[in-house]
Amino acid sequence: MTRRRRLLSRLLVLNVILLVLSFAWYASRARGIRLALAKSGIDFYAYTLPQTTVSPAIALDILRANPVLSGALSAGELEFVLAVPLTPAEARPWADLGCAADNCIQVTLYDHQHGGTVEVVLEQETAVMLASWSDPYARPAGTPLIAERALEIAAADTQVQAILGNIKSQEPAMVPMSAWLADDACREQWCVDLTYLDPAGSGRIFHVFVNLEEERVARTFFTRAREPQAVPAIPPMQRFAFNNGCNEQYGWRVCWEMTAHDGLLFSRGTFNEQPIFNDIKITQVEAWYPSWPGGYRDEIGFAASVPPFGGTQVNDLESGFEVVQLFTEFTYWPNCICCYRYEQIGRFFADGRFELSFVSHGPGCDDLSVYRPFWRIDMDLGGEANTAWLWQDGRWTIPATEFELFPVVDDVALDGTRLAIAGGGLLYTWEMARTDPLGLDEGRLFVLQMKPGEGTGPVPTGPGDTFQPPRQWLDGDPLPQQNLVVWFVPLLKTKKLEPLWCMPDPEPGINQCEALLRISPVKELRVPTAEELALPTPTPTPTPAVTSAPAPTPTPRPVQGDDAADLILNAGCGACHQIGRIGEAHKVGPNLTNIADVAGERIPGLSAAEYIYQSIVEPGAYIVPDCPNGPCLANIMPRDYGARLTPEQIETIVNYLLFEVQNEPTAEERQSVGATVVQTPKSVPAGKTAVTPPPIAENAPVVAIQLLLVTLVLLLTMFLLGKQSGE
Repeated sequence: MTRRRRLLSRLLVLNVILLVLSFAWYASRARGIRLALAKSGIDFYAYTLPQTTVSPAIALDILRANPVLSGALSAGELEFVLAVPLTPAEARPWADLGCAADNCIQVTLYDHQHGGTVEVVLEQETAVMLASWSDPYARPAGTPLIAERALEIAAADTQVQAILGNIKSQEPAMVPMSAWLADDACREQWCVDLTYLDPAGSGRIFHVFVNLEEERVARTFFTRAREPQAVPAIPPMQRFAFNNGCNEQYGWRVCWEMTAHDGLLFSRGTFNEQPIFNDIKITQVEAWYPSWPGGYRDEIGFAASVPPFGGTQVNDLESGFEVVQLFTEFTYWPNCICCYRYEQIGRFFADGRFELSFVSHGPGCDDLSVYRPFWRIDMDLGGEANTAWLWQDGRWTIPATEFELFPVVDDVALDGTRLAIAGGGLLYTWEMARTDPLGLDEGRLFVLQMKPGEGTGPVPTGPGDTFQPPRQWLDGDPLPQQNLVVWFVPLLKTKKLEPLWCMPDPEPGINQCEALLRISPVKELRVPTAEELALPTPTPTPTPAVTSAPAPTPTPRPVQGDDAADLILNAGCGACHQIGRIGEAHKVGPNLTNIADVAGERIPGLSAAEYIYQSIVEPGAYIVPDCPNGPCLANIMPRDYGARLTPEQIETIVNYLLFEVQNEPTAEERQSVGATVVQTPKSVPAGKTAVTPPPIAENAPVVAIQLLLVTLVLLLTMFLLGKQSGE
């Protein structure tokens, strides 16, 4: 009897322990998600980083022992930014110096004297500096140490104090981001953007641009809020999850490893034992917002602003396989305002071709944007020197020196390609697939000679809107019979419509857009006959995205709406202009609230209505000299409104600007900082509340196991209690 009582007591204790652990698990999940919001400043940023970066103290100790670098560090000429471990493939260029997996790190230092960064490769065990080089174009990320200094600068700014009070006590919306402004010194200099929710409760994001070279706040401004989506939050357990490995299938052997900030690195790809490429990676994802004007230099990787999520997936496609890695900034995507979600995909097929795909899921920080992933492909056909071929003027030619190719999809050969690379008895053609429903499909190809220091190791981000790297490495080196590197930079354009952030459609909701590069083996480069060249060029058909979404159409997408406010919002006008109650002040475009007063005086011979109409369909015909942030910039406003808006819709907008908008209160008149929102514009939701933990249904497998264990122990306990009472 005593033995049975002891067993019963233990079961009761086990019941209690299981229940406590279950409640603790849920509490920790809720606390973890709230912690991501509640941590401020440097603590918040440190929370988002995994434990795979190198201790700054270890790296600095090695650097300070170096006689060349110690003086510059002490004088403040060099500033420590970040130290990251090199992957085996990244360490390979210095293998003959003893650099291997787990013993080499790369340190990034900002050079305040000359601009750019100094990159240093260190062997940790021997404390030896193996290599160093300067990159005057690099603009590094806002790492924890940098964020601390940026916060100090921002806290002393009167504009920041007026909006946020003590910035250090506020909840950041994003980690500090390496960013630039097209009309400010931040275009060339090193700047970081700090982001916060509007304390007034509008749901908008308040941006604080900090110039780290001049140690001042360069600009503050708001960007738009978005309505929350009816989708569950992402469970946080898979944050920073990835799987390094190799796969041998369908004749291919491909290995991959997650890097600190250059995405998933595919290395030493072979097909039927023939070398095809040495390595492939994404060095940065540039986000460009015309309404600022400016954007971010995103990075993807285990120590990047957008880290991996959910593990690396290998999927069998029956005729090949794909390696897929998702990257997401927050675990509560998509119900964050400024948040980014990317996919990097490599597909390898049984016929020897391979495809590189990049998917952006959005939403970013504003309605109109362009995402530019920077792919770097180090070719190695046959393990020998390779030669590039370029289709131009109706024939294939061999370029003598390095070149930049734009556009990629126009003036192509009969098979849709413009580039080919040959070597080792192999020949591969390159094709940018058409995926843009507006029919633009813009992208650039750079073909360079592979040289040490030009992207062979981890690559820091470059200045915005310059295609650097790799453009700075176009220095006339010969191409025939050389080791070749191809950079592919597609431009994925977004739009806003009820709301849409990316392309292709369906609508409404969160919609991803995809850029796809096909690299295919061919037996020969066929030269078309005169009769074939004389045939009309067929209309290209866009390639569907990777999901089950309907294929986009190549014709410009009409702007939906009947009344002026809907048309202006759906066309994205409010992203760049303030128009009465629509849009925000201090945007890239001029304030159009009082355009009726001056429109008739802009161009002699044009009435106010004619001038506004022409400005919509021909935005480059007349450039206003003054905009909120300086001189107005050309080629910022979209030039396809004449095709996307009907004449009746344009007349509706013209009449609104001439006769209605002046009678409406502006956003600033309706809403002041710290005051209660009296009226919220259509595109701005009510104030955000704290993020709540995901519902139990999201974690059904884990919940089911927990309930099953508790139930079994409880049933066993009840059985023993009943048996004991019966005796």
